[in-house]
Amino acid sequence: MPSSSPDNLFSDSMKKSFYLISHPVADGVSLNYCSVSNRFLLLSKRNQETFWNSDPGEIKASNPRLYETLAANGFLVPDEADECGTVLERKRKAVLDRSWYNVVVNTTLDCNLRCWYCYESRIPESRMSPELIRSIKFHIASKHEETAYSCLKLSFFGGEPFLEFTAIRELLDFAKGFCRERGIALIADFTTNATLIGEREAEYLSRFRCHFQITLDGAEDTHNRIKAGPTCPSPYRRTLEALKLINEGIPDRLVAVRINFDNRVLREMHRIISDIDFLDRRKTYVIVKKVWQVGSEKIDREALMDGIQELLDRKFLPDYYSMPKGGVCFAEREQQTLFNYDGGVFKCTTISAFDQENSLGSLNFATGSVVWDAEKTRSWHAEASPDHCKACGWFGACLGPCNRQLLAHPGERLCTFDAMSLSEAEYLVYLFKYNLLWNELFPATEHATKKQTQ
Repeated sequence: MPSSSPDNLFSDSMKKSFYLISHPVADGVSLNYCSVSNRFLLLSKRNQETFWNSDPGEIKASNPRLYETLAANGFLVPDEADECGTVLERKRKAVLDRSWYNVVVNTTLDCNLRCWYCYESRIPESRMSPELIRSIKFHIASKHEETAYSCLKLSFFGGEPFLEFTAIRELLDFAKGFCRERGIALIADFTTNATLIGEREAEYLSRFRCHFQITLDGAEDTHNRIKAGPTCPSPYRRTLEALKLINEGIPDRLVAVRINFDNRVLREMHRIISDIDFLDRRKTYVIVKKVWQVGSEKIDREALMDGIQELLDRKFLPDYYSMPKGGVCFAEREQQTLFNYDGGVFKCTTISAFDQENSLGSLNFATGSVVWDAEKTRSWHAEASPDHCKACGWFGACLGPCNRQLLAHPGERLCTFDAMSLSEAEYLVYLFKYNLLWNELFPATEHATKKQTQ
């Protein structure tokens, strides 16, 4: 996770950053974090007391070396610095970023498995029409004429997108030729259970830069009980086989293994991690996500921390609400469109239903152009960070809840930490360890070019 540096390290008049987190982590040692600069400092008891109990001028006079370290890492900032404004500007730039365009396609809302926790309403035999596929091609081309993006991310979602592999191939074949002719980077992105990825699919996808999010819902018996469908009696083995095909046959890849957990799954983490030990750590990370139907207060925190620690020990980057977020949620970006299998136009993949009520626009099948509902999208893209978020030390890294959540829960006090099942101190230590592993896997010389577009 690359760190950023403050623009002005040494001003004549400095103040302490507003966005600081600090907790003791050992006898006489405290861990400090600045969420705007994404920098950590371990300070001795003496330096900790100097930092917190003295103003910057006093620190500079009594301990110039400490002062320079604090300023260089963003813990001290110029008096005139508007840190909240800086964070909000970062968010706004991410919302308006025109350098890349993300087209999300629900190839189907059908699925070959039956996960009990799935929020999608399964629609058997739902398929994309040739007319819609052609229209999405028109849209990709016309959007580039409107805004000459330099990267196209073509994301496939569902349902299980590989039920419609023919549609995937047709869209990717078009996108590859279109992007090659114009010097545009192309990312093929899949959220999938992977049970339908075999040698044929892996060989085809080896020609692309691919991102995958693939779910494991426990060790083998638990996963199979949760996911088994009539056409796939052993989904765990099929998913592992697909991961091996991807790991061995798709060189330009980024794989997110998502572990959806309750307490039972947490107790099985060792077995899951052992089963995926073959994966390349520099091209893999592990998303650890609580099943949403289970309350945070019911999670075994010790088992959760043990699982995260084992991932770290085995050199897997564990994404457990990791911060700083990689910009805003993809659905908040203006340069993103989701097409449902029936031609409906949306933004978010986690809405309750892909129906007219949730639709944000309409597609002209003949031209591929999208007409957005101005009133709905105005709220969708507006700056709506709650005051309690702006006043939180984590805001520089967390950025607060997405606008869809804010619109769905008007007046409620939403906080990312409500879903974590960890204390602030526990999370801070996890994040510190995550950064240490990141820098081990991706040395500083690679930070300028290493990006995880999610």
